[in-house]
Amino acid sequence: MSGPTRFDGPVDEEVVALYDDGGRPHGSAPRSVMRAQNLRHAATGVIVRDPYGRVYVHRRTPTKDVYPSRWDFAAGGVVLADEDPVEAARRELAEELGVTSDLEPLGEGDYGDEHTTYHAFRFVTTWDGPITPQPEEVAYGAWVSIETLIDRIGDEDYLFMPDSVALFAAWLHERAAERTQPHQGWDSHASVVEDRWLDRTPRFPDADSQLRTETRLMPRLSPLLPLPTPVPVVLDESPLRVRHVLLPGEPVRGPAPLTADQGRRLGDFLRVLHEMPVNIYVETGVPDGVAARAELLATLERMLHRITPMLPEHLQEPGRELLRRVALPAPGTLIHGDLAESHVLFHDDVISGIVDWSDARVGDPALDLGWALYGTPDPFAEAVATTYGVTDGELVRALDWYRLVPWYDVLWGLGPGGQEFVDDGLKEIAFRLDIDKTP
Repeated sequence: MSGPTRFDGPVDEEVVALYDDGGRPHGSAPRSVMRAQNLRHAATGVIVRDPYGRVYVHRRTPTKDVYPSRWDFAAGGVVLADEDPVEAARRELAEELGVTSDLEPLGEGDYGDEHTTYHAFRFVTTWDGPITPQPEEVAYGAWVSIETLIDRIGDEDYLFMPDSVALFAAWLHERAAERTQPHQGWDSHASVVEDRWLDRTPRFPDADSQLRTETRLMPRLSPLLPLPTPVPVVLDESPLRVRHVLLPGEPVRGPAPLTADQGRRLGDFLRVLHEMPVNIYVETGVPDGVAARAELLATLERMLHRITPMLPEHLQEPGRELLRRVALPAPGTLIHGDLAESHVLFHDDVISGIVDWSDARVGDPALDLGWALYGTPDPFAEAVATTYGVTDGELVRALDWYRLVPWYDVLWGLGPGGQEFVDDGLKEIAFRLDIDKTP
């Protein structure tokens, strides 16, 4: 059996670790000799992802000694003689992209063609800092979703590094397949990705602008709020897909022992939200008071003509009176716009997040108080009212907003939702019109 191979070369030339067919170190050689003879050596490859799961894709410079000007989605390079492969991966990553985060091993592999033959040490890392490409190595780059990357790898107009494709394509496809659908909202399709992120795509054209508005509003708003909220980004443009980090917890399902402490936390959250200065949300695309009121009046008109006739005769006049009261002008500030049990998350008996901000707008703050004051147990509702500092006028308007919610369910059912929404909504309208309760 032959021993390790060593070659002599210029003193200042990199000496590369050679590996045998079994993936073990087997001598060394100057880089020029390794390339000229296509010797089996060791090399690293690291996929760099951002906190939203996107992959950094870059174009190699035309001066690279193999596959110049190709696209690549892995950073790395040769392992030097007597160098630990993990340290080699860290060194190459820092040199090539300026990334210094921890590495997660993805196992080893082998690749060979007429240009290069090597034993690969594969890694993935998440980086939340700036990318500083090495000018000699990287021409330019950008963050790309895994789904878009897979599409581009299969597009003949993009020439990717064949070794990266061979070594990482299966891993990319596995990540893309880690997708579950928790629910379908009225305005968007939602899916959980890799148990880490929530993706949403618009179901209707007008929902496109709502999702984009969230990506502009929430980075400004979220750091100022006392409870966690998602901060989505645009992941793909066509079709539009936005993503945010998955918040822990689940919404309340059915009767739940909501506590006064939880109510105080929600009351504090709503007070801070409703006191938000205009400069935080101006020019984000959030509907202003004029646009939001015009939309409300148009919706109330549809409810009047389409839903009121469907109510039992003795409830038609109370229904019309409810719509008239809701149509009256009210103070306006930034509101969540759809604060219901499905959008308040709980984890370990603590409110862990307020989600789904697609209906955020300038509107009546009492709208956000409807469910909190009239759809929850008394200790919770009373704590919300006390902490928030609810006025008598807000108490009355919040009850009207709470009564109005099932009217939206019926409208949805008359459209794409189906008859079940209509039937359930009409029953709930009748029930809520009879509510006479003060927290």
